[in-house]
Amino acid sequence: MALIPLDLRTNRWFLLGLAIRVAAVVMLVPEVQAQWFTPFMARTLAAPGLDPWTGFLHHGGQVPEFFYGPVMYLFHAPFTALGLLADRLAGSGTAFTGIALGFSLLAADLALLLVLRRMHEGQEERVLLFYWLSPLVLFITYWHGDTDLVPTLLLALSLLLLQRNAPRMAGVVLGLGIGAKVSILAVVPFLLIFLWSHRRHRDTMPGFLLACAGVALLLLVPPLLFSPALQQMLASNPRLLVANPGMASILDVDIMLGGGQKLYIMPIVYLLGLYGAWKVGRMSFGLLHTVLGVAYLVVLLLTPSAVGWYLWLIPFLVAFQLRAGPRAAGLVLVFTLVLIAAKTLITAAPAVPLLGLPLGWLSLLPADMMTSLRLNSLMASVLMGLGIVLALTMLRRGLDENDFFGLSQRPLAIGIAGDSGTGKDTLALAMAGLFGEGAVTGISGDDYHLFERRGKLWQAFTHLDPRANDLEAFTRDALSLLAWRPIMCRHYDHATGLFTPPRRIQASDVVMVTGLHALYPPALRERLDVGLYLDMDEGLRRFFKIRRDVGQRGHSLERVLASIERRMPDYEAFIRPQRDHADVVLSLLPADPVLLEDPDHAGPMPLKLRVRMRRATSLDRLARLLIALCGAQVDVTQAGANTMAELVIDGSDVKPEDIHFTALQLVPHLEELLARRPAWQPGMTGIMQLIVLLQLAELTSKRR
Repeated sequence: MALIPLDLRTNRWFLLGLAIRVAAVVMLVPEVQAQWFTPFMARTLAAPGLDPWTGFLHHGGQVPEFFYGPVMYLFHAPFTALGLLADRLAGSGTAFTGIALGFSLLAADLALLLVLRRMHEGQEERVLLFYWLSPLVLFITYWHGDTDLVPTLLLALSLLLLQRNAPRMAGVVLGLGIGAKVSILAVVPFLLIFLWSHRRHRDTMPGFLLACAGVALLLLVPPLLFSPALQQMLASNPRLLVANPGMASILDVDIMLGGGQKLYIMPIVYLLGLYGAWKVGRMSFGLLHTVLGVAYLVVLLLTPSAVGWYLWLIPFLVAFQLRAGPRAAGLVLVFTLVLIAAKTLITAAPAVPLLGLPLGWLSLLPADMMTSLRLNSLMASVLMGLGIVLALTMLRRGLDENDFFGLSQRPLAIGIAGDSGTGKDTLALAMAGLFGEGAVTGISGDDYHLFERRGKLWQAFTHLDPRANDLEAFTRDALSLLAWRPIMCRHYDHATGLFTPPRRIQASDVVMVTGLHALYPPALRERLDVGLYLDMDEGLRRFFKIRRDVGQRGHSLERVLASIERRMPDYEAFIRPQRDHADVVLSLLPADPVLLEDPDHAGPMPLKLRVRMRRATSLDRLARLLIALCGAQVDVTQAGANTMAELVIDGSDVKPEDIHFTALQLVPHLEELLARRPAWQPGMTGIMQLIVLLQLAELTSKRR
């Protein structure tokens, strides 16, 4: 009980489900356990060795008609060993061994519940309803006796680890799942497509794949090479690697062609499923669950699959019901009840020794063979129809909810304009740190200056004059990136004042357009999702520009001051008017203007941030959360008829973790947008990051 969370120990629904499970383990003896699992475990544990399959044959067992993965065996062994010991002490045959095997399944059952609760935090009570009280789980595991809960648990845990940004550990756990049931291999290509569809996750693919393959090969290759019993089993029936005992494999579903050739259906359907997942492009975790659930469901509907295989659906059906609401839960319940009825007709009822009932005591099939065949066909037809409806409903729901920010359609376009020295590059780098390496493509207006630093025409123009920049090429290249087309672009090196040779730039999920004129060309302005204008108190701007150009770029103070005065007319004519086209105007103000008079001040400058927002539906909530969670001081001025809403924020001491937590409250589906480990900044830069993300979230309905 110590491993069970405190809230579960007192939950009536959990206790009800636990009582049902314990009663089933003690009272019921399923056929597959009585004939296959329990004898195998009992005989191999009675004479333990490194090769339990061969040991089973040496002690009078028959060639097992199923493939026990090493992980499956090792999972059940500690429990069944205790049961075997109890049987020897009580002289009760294998009764306690069978009960112990049932409790091992109960342990896997409870572990899967805990994994699903972690996967769907905030919906723990509904997880109890949809999983712990699921008739399908109870029927397959405790009535029919299948052990597929173990690979299902490992698959769900692997998905949780992927969701929690632990790809290598996810690969290890999935490799263990393959070591329990080789059929789990079918999931791997879908997971690789998922990782590839997220540019920020692509670098995790090698680690995930190597971990998964390494663990799986380490578990499977030695038994296959050195176990005579396994070699004998596979030689007599090679399909047992993918098939269940007594069940036809997926290759038995075929269409006869001319010349004795067959067209196998399931490989075609599987490849079509992979192609469909690839064409979807960027997948959220929600859509990944949907794709895997639909893929499994199609396999189950199109093959004479074993009862236990339906357990693989459970994590995905739970996720579907949690997202889709009561109608989805009703559809899943009807499908479940029809499935149970259909499988009850063709499988033997478990024995109930305490009541003196043998295996198969409950038979619902009519004695007449033709009537029985028709009834089975009718149930299979109804199940097929419900399954198709369920698969289509899951797929439609998953596609509707996928890609909240519309990144599969086109990149997010963020424009950052403002005068020199206002922090455009600082904000662009901060946003890139949130989205992650490889997820951001930057295009800078400085790279489109017409002249290098020593060009004589700079005597006639300032950098702020549009005529001194190739804005046509700037716009054309930015629009190409927004259409997922690569560009060739040179780079202006501020250290040397020279252009570098052109380099290829590839579009990515986010295109960051920065520069003096980022909001100047109308054609570019109309394609931006969020237009930002960075402004600054004039005294503060002069202070920062002098510190940057003199301290970092090596210019003389006299040259910097002369440049500021010379550029002022062009600033008023060409730069400042862009503020009227911005969605958000971010203006930095000195918190203590006296410090601006100290030329030797080299430390951080205490700042305030004035924010003007055109779309301000979350303005009040933003202000409340900044005050409550970040400890910032915030003054709010609501928008008038012709004005933008305004906030003045004093939050220089705000910590990155507080801003991250605030973002989680404000921005839905934030995990789909940010890097696995987003780099939140402290103070005003972090608050700017938060505001940009909030604006992106408010435009998603327009993008989609």
